[in-house]
Amino acid sequence: MKIPVATLLLVIVVSLSSIVLAQTPTQTSDKTTLIEKSESLPTPPRGTLATMAYKPTEKESVFFSKLADKEKVTGSMLGDYSITGKKGINVGWFGIVRKIAEDPASGQTNLLIEHKYFDGLTDTHILALSFSGSGDFTATLFGTGLGIKLLSLVKVYASVIAEDNFVPTVQSDYVRIWDWGQFTFMDFYGEQKGNKEWQKLNKVKDRIYNPFPNQRYYEDRLGPRKP
Repeated sequence: MKIPVATLLLVIVVSLSSIVLAQTPTQTSDKTTLIEKSESLPTPPRGTLATMAYKPTEKESVFFSKLADKEKVTGSMLGDYSITGKKGINVGWFGIVRKIAEDPASGQTNLLIEHKYFDGLTDTHILALSFSGSGDFTATLFGTGLGIKLLSLVKVYASVIAEDNFVPTVQSDYVRIWDWGQFTFMDFYGEQKGNKEWQKLNKVKDRIYNPFPNQRYYEDRLGPRKP
């Protein structure tokens, strides 16, 4: 029995479509979290260091402007800050990425982040923030393969959607990333409320700050960066 050419072509097209669909991850949302990688700042003249106010990027400014004034400074020597008890509030939190879990089925990435205080001031040549923080939080990002590395620094703009055992969960619209060499820590300001598991990884007890950090700087304070 001869099969009409048109019918044969239809069968082939349907079969190929099935293969493509089978290889495409299921998406539960058409939202996408905006990811922006920071650019390194110019090295200052030899023997000089300076301080300036934090400057959001053009893309970041859209989200920064939505923060209430009390959420723009998230910890300082003059005042305490807590990441708990903020359900329903828009926040902009700095932190170190401790764990990354991608879910291809839902098209989402979940991060466990160690919060770091930030008083709104930084060095002019490198982002500088407190080594202390208010604890861990989890962030849900829309998308996978986002290029975020373990132990990188991120600033997450998000809405707090839940809290479990003093660990907030946020749903993020925008994340800015700083890789090693683009950020440094100030000697502790703000009460250290961080996870003791992460604190044990810190080998440096006296001088946290270094204006020109290298790989060993981060490994001694944050632990080794695993693949």
